Amino acid sequence: MQLEKDPLLTHLKWYEALEFSAMALYTLSVPIHWRMGVWALGILVLSAIVKMSVTRRIGNPILTNPTRICLLLMVLYYCIYLFSIHYSNSPLGGFEVSGKKIPLLVLPLFFLLSDLRYIRQKHISALGHLLALVLTVRFCIMMTQACLNYVAGTPFSMVIHFHFDPMHYNYLALYILTAIIILSFEALRLWDNPRWRFWRWALLADILVMIEYILMVCSRSGLLTLLLIVVVTSVYLIILKRPKIAGIVVLVFALFMGLNYLTMPKLFSRAQNTIEDMEAGEDGDVRQDIWECAWELVDEHEAIGYGNDGYWNDLYREYVEHDLPNCYNEEKLNMHNQYLETLVATGVVGLIVLIAMVAIPAIVSITRRYWNPIMAVFTLSYALWIFFEEAFARQMGLLFICWWYGIFLVFGKFYFHTKGKS
Repeated sequence: MQLEKDPLLTHLKWYEALEFSAMALYTLSVPIHWRMGVWALGILVLSAIVKMSVTRRIGNPILTNPTRICLLLMVLYYCIYLFSIHYSNSPLGGFEVSGKKIPLLVLPLFFLLSDLRYIRQKHISALGHLLALVLTVRFCIMMTQACLNYVAGTPFSMVIHFHFDPMHYNYLALYILTAIIILSFEALRLWDNPRWRFWRWALLADILVMIEYILMVCSRSGLLTLLLIVVVTSVYLIILKRPKIAGIVVLVFALFMGLNYLTMPKLFSRAQNTIEDMEAGEDGDVRQDIWECAWELVDEHEAIGYGNDGYWNDLYREYVEHDLPNCYNEEKLNMHNQYLETLVATGVVGLIVLIAMVAIPAIVSITRRYWNPIMAVFTLSYALWIFFEEAFARQMGLLFICWWYGIFLVFGKFYFHTKGKS
């Protein structure tokens, strides 16, 4: 009744619709091209500000205390990088890098300040399906192009990995892995509902398509994280007292991977080469050389680090001293490890905050009071993924991780398994 009497809130639904449209646009645009995500983020922030200004409602009352802490940790992490500029050897570069990290500040504030009580299960399901849809369409386009190239005489090795999709393969794998998590929980949520019998099989088919997508781009970190998702999902099914379904999941996954290995062994060549190099005592990847150089920097500035963007000259010097042309011939080849980059840039304090950002939601999400399994799976997955990528140095990683971190943290309850309910 109060909404009808207050003229400022008469058209509240229109403002909420505008904000949710911006959320949908943001969800769609990031996996298409991250630069579109920057514009979508601006529209989202603008629509939220308009809604808060008109309705005079500031603050999200649906948040729990652990949720607020996790969101504030992201803000604190950003502030630590911003503060480190004052002792950085490259203050101008530090300001530029801080600008790239702005999603770490803006998106947590969005979830903290915008009143999102109007969001329902259908809204969150729609966002998840939008992500899966855009990736499925993208896969079909890339697969069609690859088949045409192969028929035209292009060797198979030239139509996979770098040549299959122009997007960076590891970041693309992150998007696909998140879609797999969403589709898996959606299928589980609807499994016992007879009205969604066809839809649940469609979701399972799309999961297999997404797995094939990861194989086609040959992302080793994506493949390793995928194995983690399968294991954790199987454990979750066992917790739900569905060991048979857990066994079927493992069996189908093994058969699908085996079929791909028998028909297209080239898809696994990068992972095999890495394993063989490690068994022979050789460097399996340039990352190992980079990490060794970075650790030498840590020994010199382990307390507060080198500051935001202040370590590049020292890291380049280490590359040259260790005769690593693959590293110093590239312009600012990053560390490919977010934990290590945080330690080098901001010292132990920054690393502790980053670990807290990962550990707290994972731990809290498996407690009885704040049970949020999809958040736990997502957190564990991206925690492993950022071990192989300096994700927070590029907006194509930040825009995505910060968004779904907030979505699963705040609305993960909508992915609960409920028997016979949709």
